[in-house]
Amino acid sequence: MISTAPVLLAGAAVGVGVVMAVAGALPSRADVGDVLARMDASRLDALAPRTPPPAAGTLERWGGAVLRLLGEQVLRVPTRELGILRESPALFVGRKLATALYGLALPTVATVAFEAVGVHPPLAIPALAGLIAAAVFWFIPDISIRGRAAEARTEFRAAIASYLELVGLERAADAGPTEALRRAAAVGDGWVYERIRDALVRAELAGIAPWDGLRQLAIEIDVPELGAPADIIAVAGEEGAAVYSTLKAQAASLRGVLLTDQQAQANEASEKMIMPVAGLVILMTVYIAVPAMLNIIAS
Repeated sequence: MISTAPVLLAGAAVGVGVVMAVAGALPSRADVGDVLARMDASRLDALAPRTPPPAAGTLERWGGAVLRLLGEQVLRVPTRELGILRESPALFVGRKLATALYGLALPTVATVAFEAVGVHPPLAIPALAGLIAAAVFWFIPDISIRGRAAEARTEFRAAIASYLELVGLERAADAGPTEALRRAAAVGDGWVYERIRDALVRAELAGIAPWDGLRQLAIEIDVPELGAPADIIAVAGEEGAAVYSTLKAQAASLRGVLLTDQQAQANEASEKMIMPVAGLVILMTVYIAVPAMLNIIAS
């Protein structure tokens, strides 16, 4: 008589195998958590940063080679400043190399000039001066790029104040949050509105909310004021709140801050002119008074 236990175990094993084979052949169900994570439109990591164009000039190619060799962390590339100016890190590094080589060669040119007039300075002097000049000239592009970026950010903030009011007017005209951002960005034709339109298009292609695209742009170029319309419109888009008065108040506040900064810069420029003007007055006084005093003494 055949024992029933081995037969039952064998039948169970065959049944499990058949079930596993059928389950493997059928299309699997996706995990609900993974699907929701992929469909989440509030994630900023879906919006990839803009990739710089390929190197074109000689300076950019040299800078790109050095950048790949040392990396942005070692060279301390000002990424946000370059981002608002839309310049590539490779071109920035290439300019630093060019200015450093210019500083290195400058004492050599001066030595050749001295040699031409019969002066023979020691070789250690131009060598040491060249190294010092190269080190100093290496940081000139950093100062230049930060100054230009500061001017661009000031211009960007001034344009954002107008953009806030335009978005508020579009919302008051019963435009939806997304449509209000797009219509307001389409009004201007300057480079600031071009960057805003570009951020909105990139957000649409990445499948995220347009206000998240503006937040990402604000982080990339280090202009936190651009996050204000993004946060306000996000409230309107997610909760349906009326935001016209809030946008108008935010624009007035931003204009007040900009006006205060401009007044401070004007006062600083006026203070810097005190010493040159005083020196000029003293020079003119001496120029007029000294001949008169000499004539009096001589007579």
